[in-house]
Amino acid sequence: MFRSAVAGQMPAEGQTSKAGPSGNEVDMALAILSQPGFQSGLLDDAWFRTIVANLPAAVYTTNAEGHLTYFNRAAARLAGRVPQIGKDRWCIAERLFLPDGTPLPHQDSPMAVALREKRQVRGVAALAERPDGSRVSFMPFPTPLYDDEGKLAGAVNLLVELRGGEEMEDDASDARHQVQADLRLAIAGEQLRLHYQPLFDAGGALIGFEALARWTHPERGEVPPSEFIPAAEECGLILPLAEQLLRRACAEAAGWANPLRIAVNISPLQFRHGDLPRLIETVLAETGLEPERLELEVTEGVMITDFDRTMLVLHRIKALGVRIALDDFGTGYSSLSYLHVFPLTTLKIDRSFVANLGVASEAAAIARAVISLGHALGIEVVAEGVETREQFDFLVDEGCNYMQGYLLGRPLPAEDYAVEMGRRV
Repeated sequence: MFRSAVAGQMPAEGQTSKAGPSGNEVDMALAILSQPGFQSGLLDDAWFRTIVANLPAAVYTTNAEGHLTYFNRAAARLAGRVPQIGKDRWCIAERLFLPDGTPLPHQDSPMAVALREKRQVRGVAALAERPDGSRVSFMPFPTPLYDDEGKLAGAVNLLVELRGGEEMEDDASDARHQVQADLRLAIAGEQLRLHYQPLFDAGGALIGFEALARWTHPERGEVPPSEFIPAAEECGLILPLAEQLLRRACAEAAGWANPLRIAVNISPLQFRHGDLPRLIETVLAETGLEPERLELEVTEGVMITDFDRTMLVLHRIKALGVRIALDDFGTGYSSLSYLHVFPLTTLKIDRSFVANLGVASEAAAIARAVISLGHALGIEVVAEGVETREQFDFLVDEGCNYMQGYLLGRPLPAEDYAVEMGRRV
């Protein structure tokens, strides 16, 4: 079981080696702490406790309710105060802010959300305010801890300090503007490309592919979609980018001898600007792709921004014969009203639930419930992020219609799936 009194088991400050941990030890400890599935038993290891106490990165642990159970020296330095065991909740900082200065309630912080959703989170920056009013920018790396029975028992939080808040904001702004300028050139030069991840039914038959955007920067190398998609949305480039990728995906699929489906992600901004149904109709006509082979993936956020407009747009798209999938189901608002009001054909179980199958009983219950709900409403269910045979077997046994993930096939250029697609030379 996770030790809620882990602070009492850790070495007190001053009891660790005067020389401090070696560089290799620090690297090893950081690697272990930031890994999904971190085992709480490691916190009882004397060597590990000694290393953690002296890490330059701030480390603290919580129980399943988010209450603080341990902190190391760096955590106290980052917070600018001595955190309160059992009293502080979700985060050791007194106040949190988004990088733009917007207040961030502790219960809405990346650490809190990740713990509640039983997953680790990566790449989310925030500002921690010290008692003297100064702010420090840090990157949270919370990882859930499970007991021997697979129940959520707490979380270990690794806070990597970046640099002072104002300096970081200025640098981030400059970097963001540079990314946007480079992205504008990349779109104009059609430098972004598509990789395709296969989708299989429960019997192992290939039924389609999801098209995923990729960008290789001439100097920086691979830029992750988690960076360039938000940048494109922020500056309005998402509209020409999304149209370019939609045309390319449909044209590619239209050239396949095998009539497989092609799934394309749609940005929420495409619903609020322009005429999305007309664009889709035009692209289908120009490429010759059959409407029933195209599936558009939307997120739950689309459905709460402008209910009436979204309803109209989705029904117009459905009238074209195009399929509509609700992506990342279960991680956002997850209102059941969406399932019978909006013309959905597919639900995609978020990978965070799939990753915890066999680890957390709650994940299995949620996946089972989504599959049953989909069947009852006549909506097909896809599980994404399938990486182990155990996950695959569970989903098949529960009646999940389709699956995708690294176990079945990684996102690759179309040339790598030429045989499966029946690409015409």
